[in-house]
Amino acid sequence: MTGNIQVATTVLGGLALFIYGMGLMSEGLTQVAGARMKAILGYVTKNRVAAIAAGAGITALIQSSSATTVMTVGFVNAGLLSLTQAIGVVFGANIGTTVTGQLVSLKVTDLALPAVVLGVAGLMIARRSMMRGAWRTVLGFGLLFFGMNMMSHELKALAKLPEFISFFSHFDCAPSAGGYLPFGAVLGAIAVGTLCTVAVQSSSATIGITIALANAGVINLWTAVPIVLGDNIGTTVTALLASIGTNVNARRAALAHALFNIIGTLLLVMTFVLVFVEGGVKAPAFFHLVNACAEGNAFLGENTGRHVAMAHTLFNVANVVVLAFFIPMLARLCSRMIRDNSNQKVKSLEPLLLSNPALALLAARRTLGEMARRASTVASVALNTCLGRAHVAEESLQDVEREIDGLQTNLRDYLVAISERKLSERQAQTLPEMLHCVNDAERISDIALKIFRKASRVQREGLSDEILRLTNDLMSEMRSMATGIVQALRSGAVLSFDPDASEKRIVEMARDLTRKFADRLKDAPGDTPHDMAFLTVMSAVKDVARHLENIAERIEKERI
Repeated sequence: MTGNIQVATTVLGGLALFIYGMGLMSEGLTQVAGARMKAILGYVTKNRVAAIAAGAGITALIQSSSATTVMTVGFVNAGLLSLTQAIGVVFGANIGTTVTGQLVSLKVTDLALPAVVLGVAGLMIARRSMMRGAWRTVLGFGLLFFGMNMMSHELKALAKLPEFISFFSHFDCAPSAGGYLPFGAVLGAIAVGTLCTVAVQSSSATIGITIALANAGVINLWTAVPIVLGDNIGTTVTALLASIGTNVNARRAALAHALFNIIGTLLLVMTFVLVFVEGGVKAPAFFHLVNACAEGNAFLGENTGRHVAMAHTLFNVANVVVLAFFIPMLARLCSRMIRDNSNQKVKSLEPLLLSNPALALLAARRTLGEMARRASTVASVALNTCLGRAHVAEESLQDVEREIDGLQTNLRDYLVAISERKLSERQAQTLPEMLHCVNDAERISDIALKIFRKASRVQREGLSDEILRLTNDLMSEMRSMATGIVQALRSGAVLSFDPDASEKRIVEMARDLTRKFADRLKDAPGDTPHDMAFLTVMSAVKDVARHLENIAERIEKERI
């Protein structure tokens, strides 16, 4: 009995190291490749093939389809992706996750301890975030395979226990003499895989466990394949849980992920009735295909782990190829199943993206762009009111100004939350610059309100035609500067103008207007009221230009 407890403890210890190593490797890869995810996301908007490729690429980089699908839900909730684009990314994630299974199935256990030693040594020496991420990946790789080796070795001993044999006999999917798999056992194995993945919250981990059980001879290929199908279904629960409280499209994206794996599993199970005979073995065609795609004879129990990994890859790739043509139809089905009867709006500062600082900063930058757009619009409306071309109630502008104040508070809190994550040096430098930009945008809205409050007095002064014309030119220059900044913040592109030159032009134009207006006051009859409101407005315009230039220069300096 003591021996059995020792074996069970060792298996659980190996499993713990395996899961921790996988998490560490995923974390390290995210740290190294996080900035690239932002670039990959840019390709998603092209077409469904690009979306699938992006999903596969991101998942291959971070070694976690669950993390990718959770981030995808966050993208949709933040308004960064449409539902159709998100479904494509989810499809791709199912291909990317097969890389983990292929990696785990490789027999490279001799590299495990050297990788652990190198990883620990590297983390002790490295200071730069990128290098620490790389060494964390190496350490995770080593722990993953060391844990895998521990599990595989001890599972061979567990496989001889009568209780162990009895448990797995209930799910033995070995075919009958006619080559057909027992339907009840197949459903049971799928249920086991689903429940295990729901408990562990990682299909990569449960597929790794399945491969270990197969390598130890505890389960055969017939049983392992349905368990892997269940693993694929179980991983959708993570995204479904993450979608709780999100907007309707985010919930639809999570549902699409679940439907994709459920439909794919049903289609594959239906093909199990297509029995062929080859090499004297009567079995479903899919198993013959799996046997042909990896070395060794799977039907004789040779290299079973590699065949399990290959079955996982073939299933997901085939599922994507078949269902990719039906992405628009799947989007419509999800829209019918989840009706848009809620008041939940796009949540630009999406908490789900905080797990990846590069993407969280992207969301923050776009929100800053929206904040700058609103502030510059308020300034434009205030100046138009001064010229008598707009009639807006002060309460309306105050409402917008309060919304901008709210965005400022939310952005500050979000940036503080990002600062608590593991950041690269570049990301750490970007945060304070972005905070300054947030404050500049809020100051623009305050100044705009100040301009508006001078509007009635400016109108009473009766501006000359020349001053009106020059003021129009000034407003056009300021709008052009603000539009360029907003576009750069939203797209991440380089500014299309020189911010310093633009600010100087606006300041010089405001000074010229100030001089001309002052001259008019000198020449006015003695009974003309010498109201200085217009001069105050011109001074405020110069302040707006300076705050716009501050934002623009920081965009270029840190590529916010």
